[in-house]
Parts: sequence; structure tokens; C-alpha cells
Amino acid sequence: MRVITGRFRGRTIPFNVRRYGDASVTPDMIKEALFSVLGADLSGGSFLDLFACSGQVGLEALSRGCTTVVFNEKDRRRYEFIRGVLEDWGEDGEGVLVLNFPASRCMRLVHARGMSFDCVFLDPPYEKVRGAPRLYGALLAEIGRYELLAPGGLAVVQHYVHNSMEETAGTLRLLERRVYGTNALAFYGHAERDAPVTPRAPGT
Repeated sequence: MRVITGRFRGRTIPFNVRRYGDASVTPDMIKEALFSVLGADLSGGSFLDLFACSGQVGLEALSRGCTTVVFNEKDRRRYEFIRGVLEDWGEDGEGVLVLNFPASRCMRLVHARGMSFDCVFLDPPYEKVRGAPRLYGALLAEIGRYELLAPGGLAVVQHYVHNSMEETAGTLRLLERRVYGTNALAFYGHAERDAPVTPRAPGT
């Protein structure tokens, strides 16, 4: 897998799926679709990758100019992999945080630090069911409860295409859903938001 664009454009992320527990990584098509919405230039922005796995989505955000990127991966081996890549690329300094917690604990921690984000990306292991998986609604409600979205920010869930996504989850509501083969992206924002699915200009 490679970084699509930005200052790390074309760099290889040497993640071996089999070595790291047959991890399911975000397909390039989905990553490109996500960042076609978020934008090529995310200068000054902030990004939380709640289920980071290989770290490729957070690395893409970093490449595009985000100054605050939090990678959270509860699997210790994958966590160490992300740390190693960031060290190799000289990107393990201020503004970059790598955590090794379950998602709920991560959210409590960043909340306690007073952090909020232009984008919170969620790609937990798929629940391949026709209906509403329990996990997504609970996670989205926590994002709202801990006020993790900056004004105009987006929570984006990558999910199985046949899942039905809740229209509201706590203080967040579904703004749009886009389908890509067997995968989909669901975009959530603050309940009072009526703007298109485009996050606020970073740094504003």
C-alpha cells in the first residue's frame, strides 16, 4: 500500500497483512473516496484514526498536512508497526500520538486532554449483517458525548454495504452515505449541521 498524495506521496507502507493477524485493511478505492471528500490539502487540520490497523489512513492525513494526527490501535503488534513507520519517516514528534487502547478508552483519554478533531475515522472489524450493527451507534454516541468533533467536523464510518446505519446517534446525525462495491462510507456530523459533507477549512 502507498500514500496517495501530499508530502509522502508514493511512499510504501510495508504492512504485511498475514504477519499482523490477517488484518483487514482499508482498500485503496475507499481511502481515495474518503480523501476526495476531506480534500487534498488538510493543512492545520486534526484527524483521529480510531481503529488504525496499518496506520495508512492516518498517514494519508499526515501527508496531506494535518498537524494533529492520533493513531489508535489496540493490537500491540500493529501499534508497534505504526510507531516504527512514524519513527522511520521522522514523524514521531509533536502533534503525532500513537495509542494502544480499546476505542472507548482512547476516546476518554483524548477527551481528558481537551482534544477535538476535524475528522474521526472509524473502521472497526466489519459486522456483516443486514441491519444496524450495535457497535457503530455506541461509538458515534461516545464521539458526541466526549465532544470529539470540532465545529464542522465529520465522523466517518467505513462499513459493510448491507449494514443499515442509524439516522441519529447521540448528538450526531447521518449526513450522507456513499457505496463502493461491498464497502460503504457513512458521514456523521453534529445534529444541528445542515452543510454539505465537507469539513470546515482546517485551522479556522
